[in-house]
Amino acid sequence: MLNLVRDNPVLAFTFAFVRTRLEPLRERNERGASAVEWAVIAAICVLAALAIGGAVVAVINANKGKIQSGTTLPGGGG
Repeated sequence: MLNLVRDNPVLAFTFAFVRTRLEPLRERNERGASAVEWAVIAAICVLAALAIGGAVVAVINANKGKIQSGTTLPGGGG
């Protein structure tokens, strides 16, 4: 990935820009997360839960007929 950044001037500029913007934030000695950070963490958790839930619903819908008829599902061990 490092070569990709070095070879692409747009990516190199973007990373350098972000790094220079974040450096003053790292120098501050504040402890704990701000409200914005907690909101981002919560949003990531919600998106992960939605993705996992969507995957579970997709598997259930794909095997709905087998579930209704009581047929053994693959990997069910029965």
